[in-house]
Amino acid sequence: MTDAEEAPDSVHGDSDGDEAAVVTAREIVLNGTRGRVYGPCTFDIPAGELTVIKSRPGSGRTALLLSVTGRMRPSSGGLTVLGLPYPKRGKAIRAHTAIAGFDDIDDLDESVTVGEAIRERLVWAAPWYRRVRKVSDDTAMAICAPVFGDRAVPPAKTVIWELGQLDQLLLRVALALVPDPYLLAVDDFEQVESDSDRAFFTERLCAIAPSCTVVSTAVDTVSGYGICHVDLGADSNRAAQAAQ
Repeated sequence: MTDAEEAPDSVHGDSDGDEAAVVTAREIVLNGTRGRVYGPCTFDIPAGELTVIKSRPGSGRTALLLSVTGRMRPSSGGLTVLGLPYPKRGKAIRAHTAIAGFDDIDDLDESVTVGEAIRERLVWAAPWYRRVRKVSDDTAMAICAPVFGDRAVPPAKTVIWELGQLDQLLLRVALALVPDPYLLAVDDFEQVESDSDRAFFTERLCAIAPSCTVVSTAVDTVSGYGICHVDLGADSNRAAQAAQ
């Protein structure tokens, strides 16, 4: 079994049934060519919950999410993801984490159908020798329903440009979950403009979190039961705390 195929031990919890933090960050900093992108940041992300990282716009929130999923190496500090040190075990971390809602990274091609977008993701996730058939409505339902909840799943023949903002984002999350990751990062709650849509999206991320820990970012506190918040504007020793 290769490094990337090994399931991190931390996702199973310890012998007492307590689960370790999915992400442990200690004084991590990312510097760019024009100065500091984020940090220093110290926080923990608990397993099985939706955690929202609160920070002002332009504070490097997107880069921070890419770091905690093993996709952008911090300049300094200590970062452990799924019990694995980053960047030393970056390949394994990337194999068990996923991202959704990131501009210019997982954007949908609006000229293709829902079925074509799903099939492309299935092909990417399948072994090279496995044939992936054309996606039917039943397959689209099986993949999207856990994310869409009681919201109607678009038929496979629906062209992406016909979908509204919320449905496109839900589809991006569903596609990110195809490889069955342990940790999902969703960028920027504020990209969901409608208050009602944001509330529904929050509810769906909370529903996903017990089987795949979810971390996202926002400027303000996100309302909802059992959501944890990491406030990067509070002080230099930040920890995830359950929202009241």
